[in-house]
Amino acid sequence: MPLTPDDIVWYDAADDAGVVIDSCGEFQSVPLIGRYGGITYNLALAMRQFGYPMKEKPNNLSLSGEFYLNNKDYANMRMKFVQAWHTIRRLDVNQLGKKSNFGHASYTQWVIDRAMSFGLPYTLQRSLSSTIPHASLPLPPCTQYEYQERLVESNHESATWKRKYNEAMLKMETMSGQLEQNDHHLLKKRRQMIERDELLLVKDRLIDRYANKKKRMDFFSDAHSDSDDPPA
Repeated sequence: MPLTPDDIVWYDAADDAGVVIDSCGEFQSVPLIGRYGGITYNLALAMRQFGYPMKEKPNNLSLSGEFYLNNKDYANMRMKFVQAWHTIRRLDVNQLGKKSNFGHASYTQWVIDRAMSFGLPYTLQRSLSSTIPHASLPLPPCTQYEYQERLVESNHESATWKRKYNEAMLKMETMSGQLEQNDHHLLKKRRQMIERDELLLVKDRLIDRYANKKKRMDFFSDAHSDSDDPPA
């Protein structure tokens, strides 16, 4: 039987002081240290469990996390986690707002899409919360405003990824152009070396030819001089 939201107790409401930890140190999330390693959690994903309304879906680009294993902590993340707890940033009731179990449709749809994408081990055809009525998945926008809001969010995220793609392509094209210039420069140098070697070879041949011709001329010149000597 799959789990339901009622099966998981996130925290005791009696211990709620109206203040939550938003982030620590250099991390834009909360680092947690365990027995075998550490991991961070993002407050944006925990607001619903603290009893605050989820008005919109989190920005996927900002949901970056960190984790490490004690036996593979090559980046010394445990020390960074420990140091981060010296600087704690908190949010109080003035920043958190009024509590409510309400979940916006865009957030609910984001949870469903994320569950379908990652294949979480529970049946999707059920309510994700006791406060959300059963509905056919995926959930359509209820109003034109919600549709426009979701469309703007989708376009913004799509534009962000498109910009990153264009930057990567531009960088790749720049590197490709530099490689082509280097290849052209090396080819030019190689041709110059070949032409120089050919000129040196021609020069050596001319020198050898001139040397042989000079030897023959000297030989005949010496022979002629001997024949002109008067008899003793």
